[in-house]
Order: sequence, then C-alpha cells, then structure tokens
Amino acid sequence: MNNFQMSSMDLTRTNIQVNEHNKKLGVNKTPQEGKSSLGKESFLKLLVTQLKHQDPTKPLEDKEFISQMAQFSSLEQMTNMNKDMKSLIRSSEASEAHGILGRKIDSMDPVTKEKISGTVTSIRYGEDRVILMVGKNEVHIKDIQTVYHDAVKK
Repeated sequence: MNNFQMSSMDLTRTNIQVNEHNKKLGVNKTPQEGKSSLGKESFLKLLVTQLKHQDPTKPLEDKEFISQMAQFSSLEQMTNMNKDMKSLIRSSEASEAHGILGRKIDSMDPVTKEKISGTVTSIRYGEDRVILMVGKNEVHIKDIQTVYHDAVKK
C-alpha cells in the first residue's frame, strides 16, 4: 500500500503547477474550444484516492479537507452558473432573432469572409446557437453587421 500524504506547501505547489499546465493546454476554455477539464467526477475521484492512500496515523488535516470540500462546492456552483448563463445567452439570442425576422441584414461569413445580404426568412435552433436563414445561407446572430429598419431597406 502506498502512503500518500501531502503537506499544505506541497499541495499549494502542485495546484500552481497544475494550473500553469492547464493554461498551457487550454483546459479551461469553453466547450467549443476544448473539451478536457477537471470536472466534478474527476475531482471526487481524486479526493477519494487521496483519502484511501493517506497515512492512518496522520489523517488529512481538517483545514485541508475543508478547503478541498469548499473547492468542490465552488466547482459545483460554477458549473451550475455556467449552465444558467448558456441558457440565458441562448434565450437572448432567440429574442434578438425574433426581433429581426423579416428584416434586411448584412452579415459576414466567418469562413469565406464574403458578405451576405438579404432578408431573414426563418429562424432555426441549433444545439447551442440560434441560426438565421438569409436566402440559402445560414447566419449566426453574432456575425450580423447591419440590421436595416423597414423604411430604410435597400
């Protein structure tokens, strides 16, 4: 059986190294940018492993355990807040899309860099975004550059 006991100094040093490594790898990017991150399940597995391999004569200090539980609680709250924010953003995009339905817009295709102009004829809801149909082109609401008022259509 391995004895695994980290001093608070070692734990701090390890956390700093992990954070620096994660920054280099881009682990904390949004789901569209990168999928790998330390989630709730990974954190719990790490905590359980630490508890299994600790020296029984020197159990994990209360301060360290409380600190780790606080980190877990923070992670849980941030995860829930992230879900709520994504839902709010999607709702906001849907509201904006309905506001420009039937209006003429100018947009830029992010891939080809070509200008797309025309009237928004329909709205489609993708898995994580709202897509506007302008003719045969799909336009994401964030790529719109100009929305024309009905009286100013060109």
